[in-house]
Amino acid sequence: MHMPRRSTVMIKIIPCATAFLAAVALLAGCGGETGPTVSDRSVVFVGTGGAYQAAQREAFVKPFAASSGIKVVEDQPVTYAKLKTMVDSGRVTWDVVEADPFYAIANCGRYIEKIDLTVVDVSKIDKELVSECGVPDMKSAFLLVYNTEKFGQNPPTSWRDFFDTKKFPGKRGMMNDAKEGGLEISLVADGVPTDKLYPIDYTRAFRKLDTIRNDLKFFTTGAEQQQAMETGQVDMVLAWPGRASQAAHNGAKIAPVWNQPMFFWDVLVVPKGTAHKTEAMKFIAHAITPAAQATLTQHIAYAPIHPDAKLPADEVTRQYLPLGQDKGTGFLRNMSWWAQNLDTATQKWTAWISR
Repeated sequence: MHMPRRSTVMIKIIPCATAFLAAVALLAGCGGETGPTVSDRSVVFVGTGGAYQAAQREAFVKPFAASSGIKVVEDQPVTYAKLKTMVDSGRVTWDVVEADPFYAIANCGRYIEKIDLTVVDVSKIDKELVSECGVPDMKSAFLLVYNTEKFGQNPPTSWRDFFDTKKFPGKRGMMNDAKEGGLEISLVADGVPTDKLYPIDYTRAFRKLDTIRNDLKFFTTGAEQQQAMETGQVDMVLAWPGRASQAAHNGAKIAPVWNQPMFFWDVLVVPKGTAHKTEAMKFIAHAITPAAQATLTQHIAYAPIHPDAKLPADEVTRQYLPLGQDKGTGFLRNMSWWAQNLDTATQKWTAWISR
């Protein structure tokens, strides 16, 4: 998930007239509150910022506020340490949070509320993506994306090619984070079957990553990843499709490889102890409707999780949506394994980066 610059935005519906009775006089006026204040009928939505949260604003925040009359205050970035502190102190100011599925699994019932299925209809959502405390709001995949000008008529076709610097010389790019696909794709490139990836063999994964260490450029934000694709700083990328699609729309000479993509998804969660649990569940229920999901996909290349959502006609965007191009070679990330092993994987990744 992205962790960009922090900001606060408020979207709200304010009635044109407010009235109150004081003693025997009826006073009426037209106006409203200012600033990011939180009322009883409100939701604080916390996203990861950047282009993704901008898309969520158009798909989730604005339509929900307009249709429900519930004020929505936006915040960013998502920091799990802050969420933990809020819950531990009993001072929860966040209501709906964009989260990793494995975080929802690992903290269900302790730091995260269980989803109220009487409010949130998940009947048409892929059951493999839903957990007791998290509901998916998009689906995507870690993709191999390459520079079409660099490789011309002989493009890479697999993760094995990503690691083959003799046949495909050039700079590679990936996120500097253990959970951003580098461990899994290194094992796939080394011949591990996709149904045998877990538990992660760290020794084998880092040994494979060592073979391209001198050719790797690491990113800390999605914006850096996108800029690298647009400026030609890298020739192949372990990419987020949302950023790759935006780079392609901006003129980057790139193309995706849909061989063995690793599918991932984000979830919406409700922090334990929020005073606005009812409003939060209603927000999530809105976010997974076909209309909201269709609007999200129109603004960023993440696939809708509702089967009735209309897909965009834009061909560039469609290239980066998981629409069956993988021909059955794709695989789901094991979120339960990550729920139990995130800290260990992060420590080992940090140690490898620091060598």
